[in-house]
Amino acid sequence: MATMEKRLTCVSQEFNQTYQFPVYFIHNLFDSKNEVLKEVLGDRPFKENKKIIVFIDDNLAKKNPLLTGQVKKKFANGKLGIDLIGEPFVFPGGERVKNTWDYVHKVTGLLNQFSFDRHDFVLVLGGGALLDMVGFAASIYHRGIKLIRVPTTTLAQNDAGIGVKNGINCFEQKNSIGTFTPPFAVINDFSFLKTLPFSHYISGVAEAFKIAMIKDASLFSFLVDHSDILSQRNQETIVSVIYQCACLHLDHIAHGGDPYESGSSRPLDYGHWSAHKIEMMSQNAISHGYAVSIGIALDSYYAWKMSLITESDLYQLLTSLIKCRLPIWSNYLSRTNDQDQLELENGLEDFRIHLGGRLTFTMPDGIGKTCQLHEMDFEIVRNGIQYLEDFSEEMSAYPIDDSTAL
Repeated sequence: MATMEKRLTCVSQEFNQTYQFPVYFIHNLFDSKNEVLKEVLGDRPFKENKKIIVFIDDNLAKKNPLLTGQVKKKFANGKLGIDLIGEPFVFPGGERVKNTWDYVHKVTGLLNQFSFDRHDFVLVLGGGALLDMVGFAASIYHRGIKLIRVPTTTLAQNDAGIGVKNGINCFEQKNSIGTFTPPFAVINDFSFLKTLPFSHYISGVAEAFKIAMIKDASLFSFLVDHSDILSQRNQETIVSVIYQCACLHLDHIAHGGDPYESGSSRPLDYGHWSAHKIEMMSQNAISHGYAVSIGIALDSYYAWKMSLITESDLYQLLTSLIKCRLPIWSNYLSRTNDQDQLELENGLEDFRIHLGGRLTFTMPDGIGKTCQLHEMDFEIVRNGIQYLEDFSEEMSAYPIDDSTAL
């Protein structure tokens, strides 16, 4: 009989898992003639009917009072080969739904109450915050219930709703609790954009400028050329922007080499170290999209001072953001503590901890390209804050919608 050596033994383990999920770009998902849901739910390795539960953003439900009825009608009598459990559940939208564990417990409690298993489905319709929270709850219940996302805001359709992240805010930090779990499917329904308040509609354009600055010079030029049209809610233009941004995000997830961000950098989080801090300082009175707009404005000033972009590049970005009625400055940028230190400075350490390892943040290296920096000169940041305030005042002919929080 063989005996094991007295020394400890290490067995190295390695495996790969391939993930695949479709992202649809459509109109009128719940129209009787639209068969996208049937297509999504149709290819299943089982014959018996399974269950689906639906969660709807309350902001969406208020603007679309017929929606819950349309959802029920779509699944009535098992016509999609799946049983809708109960009425669609309406939950709060916005960051308030992510700022507590309460809603995670409500979602997992419902899944437990109705005996959901890993082959059942969760369908969530709404903005990025609700998608994040429900996605997190679904990912931890039985270690993963199949999630179908229907992003209904500009920002969710071109960024938050198409990725592999889920999470909630905790310890006064953005997304400090969460998982990396790909969805089963994503359905971008452009018809929902028509009922968005302007601030929700335009805030997603900030994420478009973000990814254009670091990934696609031609998209940046398109955004600059169409900034006035975007502010007028031109449907054809915003659909084009969402599609281009979504494809850039999806390509990065699939081919960027680090879809679960196991390294020290987050290449798509340009401008986000300050954006996340601004959101937290304002107690979410400043939306994520608005905070990102301010964050990329500040980082672009820094990039200019580091000779990474030209003054002309910076001017094009700032004027285009303002023409889109997006902010480039906020009082929170200048807020200091008792030691006269900018509170914003703590955002860098929060960002480093969230990433792990060495502080790393993304900057443009020319429009459409990136580089990574590992330290920041806060004297330049202070000068940038004043520069952005002055620039914003000079462009006051373009008022910011919902500017009271700034």
